[in-house]
Amino acid sequence: MANKIDTTDLRLNFNPEQPQERFKTAGVRAALVAKASDRLPSPVPWPAASKPTPAPLKAAPAETDDLTKFKGFDAVVVTYTSAEAAALATLFTPGYPTSAWYEYRHKIATYIPLVTGGDAPFNDTKSDMARYYHSLGLYFPCKIGKAKVLLFKSGLHLDHDGPAVPFQKLINELVQTIQPKIFITTGTGGGIGTKIALGDVVIAGLTKFYCPKLPGKEQFADKTKYPWNADSYKTTPVPAKTLTAITPALTSVNAARIHEYNPRAVPKIWSAATDAIVTTDFFAFDDSQDTYKLQGLGLACDMGDAMVGNVMQGYLNTKWFAIRNASDPQIPNPTNNIKTAGDLSDKIYSDYGVFTSAASVIASWAIIDAIINT
Repeated sequence: MANKIDTTDLRLNFNPEQPQERFKTAGVRAALVAKASDRLPSPVPWPAASKPTPAPLKAAPAETDDLTKFKGFDAVVVTYTSAEAAALATLFTPGYPTSAWYEYRHKIATYIPLVTGGDAPFNDTKSDMARYYHSLGLYFPCKIGKAKVLLFKSGLHLDHDGPAVPFQKLINELVQTIQPKIFITTGTGGGIGTKIALGDVVIAGLTKFYCPKLPGKEQFADKTKYPWNADSYKTTPVPAKTLTAITPALTSVNAARIHEYNPRAVPKIWSAATDAIVTTDFFAFDDSQDTYKLQGLGLACDMGDAMVGNVMQGYLNTKWFAIRNASDPQIPNPTNNIKTAGDLSDKIYSDYGVFTSAASVIASWAIIDAIINT
């Protein structure tokens, strides 16, 4: 990247469907790619009987509508960033990019006073962020075989919205309203340790909070205010048919597009009961100096999945899964310069995050197919 750009803005808001001008000006390589097909995942050879297909509503709903029309859907799949949502739309709703998804602002007035974070897309007034300003998210229905699935790109983010944690309220709202059989949270994450390669996928056996007292990074460190800090939550065991369905024929297509830092032709799927996703309260990544003390805590770090686990303790009849793709591996840091390491992490994410996301979308598909269509 020719010019430094804000890490939070880049990771949350860079849209490979229609790259924003500020990312082009900053020299973000992926933003300068001319053809949309070169910026987005390639189609994969889905089995015909369970190929994801978009299921648009006959009439577009009002943005203030609730989600009760989707009550009883088989699955909800939640993702967070614009790049993650672009990958989900490309593979699950072809012909309906996120620009065609429906906006969700139901009872938005109850959320506005809760979202106080300066980095929150919810509060971003830039003209090209209009769909995210005071928005709870974007959504679109699809089908996977006989399974009815609602895709939801969250407009709220645990780490960026402020101390009231409105993301927790939103997840409760989704589960209470839709009452799905399956709830999946998926997206990009930082690989932890040298054995996790770019593009690998962690279908977590558990999610856990890691909100330490590090200088300048103590957002949720106080357990008297945030008693869930350091808690962990077991996910639903992964069906065996899920793992057999995630074939190299599906995952190798886009693995071939993450060539520069990718040692594997086929992503490895990590799914043991002890394989953890670690939720931090700041943007953290693993480096060779173990600067943020992530090593030994899990296989990938993110900024939200443990809060989903916290909410799901109130919905024990719903199967829930947390899936992360390694959109950046452990970053080499031989000079112990965390800023330089962070710049490299940002570059890898912006170049390849949308392509690594294809594998976690495939894992989400395989879970739904195994449970609903078997």
